[in-house]
Amino acid sequence: MPDESCRILIMDSLPYFDSLADRYEEQACPNSELINKRIAQKIEQGIGRGVRGEKDYCAILIIGSELVRFMRSIATNKFFSPQTRKQIDIGIEIADMAKEDKTESPIKVVLSLIKQMLVRDEGWKEYYASEMDTIVEDNAESQVYDRLLKERQAEQFFCEGEYEKAISSMQRLIDGLNVDDTEKGWYLQQLARYTYPTSIAESIKIQKSSFKKNTQLLKPSTGIDYTKISYIHQDRLNNIRTYMRKFSDYGELFLSVNAPLDNLSFGIEATKFEAALKDVGALLGYVSQRPDKEIRKGPDNLWCGSNDHYLLFECKSEVSGTRQEITKHEAGQMNNHCAWFEDQYGPNANVDRFMIISTKTLSYEGDFTHKVKIIRPNKLKILKDQIKGFIKELKPFSLDEISDDTLHEFLTLHHLNVEDFSEQYSEEYYHKTR
Repeated sequence: MPDESCRILIMDSLPYFDSLADRYEEQACPNSELINKRIAQKIEQGIGRGVRGEKDYCAILIIGSELVRFMRSIATNKFFSPQTRKQIDIGIEIADMAKEDKTESPIKVVLSLIKQMLVRDEGWKEYYASEMDTIVEDNAESQVYDRLLKERQAEQFFCEGEYEKAISSMQRLIDGLNVDDTEKGWYLQQLARYTYPTSIAESIKIQKSSFKKNTQLLKPSTGIDYTKISYIHQDRLNNIRTYMRKFSDYGELFLSVNAPLDNLSFGIEATKFEAALKDVGALLGYVSQRPDKEIRKGPDNLWCGSNDHYLLFECKSEVSGTRQEITKHEAGQMNNHCAWFEDQYGPNANVDRFMIISTKTLSYEGDFTHKVKIIRPNKLKILKDQIKGFIKELKPFSLDEISDDTLHEFLTLHHLNVEDFSEQYSEEYYHKTR
């Protein structure tokens, strides 16, 4: 879009892949360098839509918590070109200037800066040019392309019916990997696929190993048992610190928390909502699991807190806000999951059961077999606000040096202990009569 056809470009969310294969890989390996590199390339292509030549210019507004987090996080920022990274730095500096200006609202300061750029203010042009002149080219060699070549070679052998060569090539690739278990599981699944034509039994054995490393992958038909969660030997405050140590500073932590909280909203796709709920559980120091996703049985989300106090969640984030009733079928799903939990953990386990849904009215035809409480949008918003409040309390502290007493105080202040979920964020359901 050259010249006057685009002077302001708004990017409002993280780009997504078009093909089902790419989407599956992204879901299975969210931290993969290959996936993040491709996402970064899509973002850079989007940024480039606003300019078509050296003399062209365009203001780009980046909004949406997941997109902002991807562009600012140390873990993913490195996948952009040096020029894009410098432009991101300039944008962050402009945002900081807007926050520091106490005489005007931040949005007015941002609009003023955009206007300077659009009218070709000489001061702005000089500032931008001087900043871009400080770019240091990154000559570090990426291992990504070498891995892609090895993947292609193994796939080529497989397509040509050279199964032993495909197996050997993939095994060498796996042996040389320095990645987390989720990504190693992905490559083991490819190895299982290459092995299947020569030995079904060996292929299933490899797939079992793959699934144990990454439960987002294909579940073998046999040999996978559910692993129960417990709080034995767990320390909630240390769990929270472990979560926070993934981030370099408070700013990155804040951005990272905003993304799952945004996805923890009604109307969001179920898989994103449930993934966000799992992430929030880990942030709050609970042992957090998605049984239905991981073993294809059980509730959508399961948390375990101190003294093995469990929180079981059935999520209905995609249910319309105008829905009047919880249907008989939905009540039946909840009953099945409650029965599964009782079978796995025993009838005396301490568990609070929640259905996250937009209505608290249970249809006349439906019944719950266990005590169930409802989390509706207003209660979910209160929970999210309390989590944001808890995170904001951490701003003055070094993430590595927050004392146990301080963390405990903030968790209690914002009602984020395990018993608070039943008392603060849920309500009794109403069973409709004829």
